[in-house]
Amino acid sequence: MSEVLYRKYRPMMFADVTDQEHVKLTLQNQLRTGHTSHAYVFTGPRGVGKTTLARLLAKAVNCPSVKDGEPCNACQSCAEITGGNALDVFEIDAASHTDVDNVRENIVKSVRFAPTQLKYKVYIIDEVHMLSTSSFNALLKTLEEPPSHALFILATTDIHKVPPTILSRCQRFDFRRIPASSMVARLKRIAESEGRSVEEAVLYEIAKHAEGSARDAEGLLGQIFAVADGPITMAEASLVLPTTTLVLVVNFVEALLKRHTEASVRMLNAYVEQGVDMPHFVDEVIELLRSLLIAKIGGAERMADVGDAEARARLSAALQGVDAVFLSGGIRSFLEARRAGKTDRIPQLGAELAAVEICLSSTSPHPSLAGGETRVPLPRGTTGGLPSNAPFPLTASSSPVILRPTCLTEPWRSGEAEESPAPSDERSLPERQGSSGRAGFAHA
Repeated sequence: MSEVLYRKYRPMMFADVTDQEHVKLTLQNQLRTGHTSHAYVFTGPRGVGKTTLARLLAKAVNCPSVKDGEPCNACQSCAEITGGNALDVFEIDAASHTDVDNVRENIVKSVRFAPTQLKYKVYIIDEVHMLSTSSFNALLKTLEEPPSHALFILATTDIHKVPPTILSRCQRFDFRRIPASSMVARLKRIAESEGRSVEEAVLYEIAKHAEGSARDAEGLLGQIFAVADGPITMAEASLVLPTTTLVLVVNFVEALLKRHTEASVRMLNAYVEQGVDMPHFVDEVIELLRSLLIAKIGGAERMADVGDAEARARLSAALQGVDAVFLSGGIRSFLEARRAGKTDRIPQLGAELAAVEICLSSTSPHPSLAGGETRVPLPRGTTGGLPSNAPFPLTASSSPVILRPTCLTEPWRSGEAEESPAPSDERSLPERQGSSGRAGFAHA
């Protein structure tokens, strides 16, 4: 059986780990100066390198030829740890060893004995948040005052479930999601090592669906490799990846930025006919609009995560004709469409209304208006059916229009003009109504 990609290309040195520079730099400096801690806790999303860096740290502290914080990968201890055969490196899955008896037998009692072969005994406890309260309590004293030959590395995805008494005895490192640009670079290196040609748009699509997890991205890449023996294009990748692709989202958002109302609505209907999951599509549109908004207000580096070079060039050109207010309004419209889409019988209806509202909205400033007119912005949700040249101007001298509701208990007023009551004496109003011969409040 062939080895999966995420195990085959697991980093062998700190330099091979994608991103997480803040963690690598600190650990390597500690190894270089010999000031490593006795306990660490690694926290962050799945598949970002927590267990990988724990193994590298275990390898580096036991390597006799460590250089600049990097293990040599040539000595016997490095070979044993890499192969998972080291007797003094314990990898414990806390999800299946939650009982206090397991902690006492596997950690508390065994840690007292000196290492068999290596310099340090290393305990890597994965998913440590799954331990029971009794297990945490049993581990407390050992974590606080461990033997000089012991090193503990705790890894978790739910740091809030780890007791503060445990965290206070460890050095904490927070791992981050891997950016799409870094993920694509890693996937390119793997594809080249495998002798495969993969279209750049496919790599960006994989990175997008992986949501910052290198393990998920490499798993998807392995699935796509199995689809065809030759070059991989979006046509082959669509057999493995979800139907909603970055290409469709980019085309749709580009039409929105150019305010092509008819084209954007036609795209939505075509996508539904092709089987695109509309809630997922709307989520991706919101994500792309958010990236463009951040890029528009000064985060130019955000464009690196948008897509391939062609997509970035198209969106950058279309982005010149809109402002940040337009983009933020678009995000709000699609957020509302996503909430309404859960109950709509027509799956694309909310997205269609949002597209029409965005394309027909007017957010550009109007420097000159004759007669001192001031444009009054329309309430949200009413701009969709109005052309951009209908701003409803009001002059500065115009009086506000007051709409008076008709009293349901006085049906005779429906066809008559309402008299203005005397502002000086409101108590005379019922008497005037009664004197007019009507069945008014004066007779009540």
